[in-house]
Amino acid sequence: MNGNSSKIGLMNIHQVSLSYVHEQDRLLIRINGKEGGELRAWLTRRLALALLPLLSQSTSDQMKKVAAPAAPAVTLEDQRGQLLTAFQKEAALRTGDFETPYQSRQGQPGDPVLGPEPLLLTEVKVTLLNSGQLRLQLFEKMPGRAAIRNFHVVMDPQLSNGLLQLLHQSLNASQWLHLPATSPLEAVATTTEPADLGLDLAKPKYLN
Repeated sequence: MNGNSSKIGLMNIHQVSLSYVHEQDRLLIRINGKEGGELRAWLTRRLALALLPLLSQSTSDQMKKVAAPAAPAVTLEDQRGQLLTAFQKEAALRTGDFETPYQSRQGQPGDPVLGPEPLLLTEVKVTLLNSGQLRLQLFEKMPGRAAIRNFHVVMDPQLSNGLLQLLHQSLNASQWLHLPATSPLEAVATTTEPADLGLDLAKPKYLN
């Protein structure tokens, strides 16, 4: 899927891929930038199944925030007009480019510190920002290893909805949804950023 206005650190996102890899029995996230380089991460069944409802709710909240009318309507006609505008805007934001093949960039890590090997994700944090963008923070925290590999993704509504669709498709391919449920995960859900704050001070929704 192609993205237009989102960033990974200093990387301008060009494309995002999420697919099931049968040999690994994991989902592989790949993100490449317009200036080159690629970031990769493995998503286990446990985290993928927990991420699905969290990402679904977060993208829904994001759409409401972005498509909501700026000011209350005065008349019934104004209300109908605003509802139609919001519906059209939401429909436009939910569309994405799923036709262009993902351009793999093997051997070109997006961040030299992370290296070419995919992260094995152990924690995901999701935060809806005041700007209307959705931030995903992806962490690899391994026992006995002091260094924590991580990167974050800031997505506009079109890209976050596209990622949600790719997650649905990958989970269907994996057939994990038809297997017995995994053990419950700890998940802390918090509110979005306070409306009167311009700084990025929100506590994220979080999986580990």
